[in-house]
Amino acid sequence: MAGVWVIPIFTTLELTAVTIGFLIYCRHALDCETIEIEGKRLLVKKFIGYKETLYEFNTQWAKIELPIEGSKIFNISQSNLQVELGQFIRHEQQLALIAQVRTYLG
Repeated sequence: MAGVWVIPIFTTLELTAVTIGFLIYCRHALDCETIEIEGKRLLVKKFIGYKETLYEFNTQWAKIELPIEGSKIFNISQSNLQVELGQFIRHEQQLALIAQVRTYLG
């Protein structure tokens, strides 16, 4: 019975560690990237860690660059604006997405 007082201390430490782990996981559980094309506007929305960023491109001027060999990302760029996309999809899906988006670019 002399060592029973140690149990609540380690239980509290363990529960705190698990709670912190869940909070870190939850922060990025809803991360996503979306591409919307409306007429001549190409909108890219990135939602990462509770921060949403919106990028707007003109479909006539935007360029899409294939991913470099071994890279997980591809780029959409226009003049001095460049956005990295594709970190949440497989390479095969990236190539299909790039082909679909290219049909709308001028």
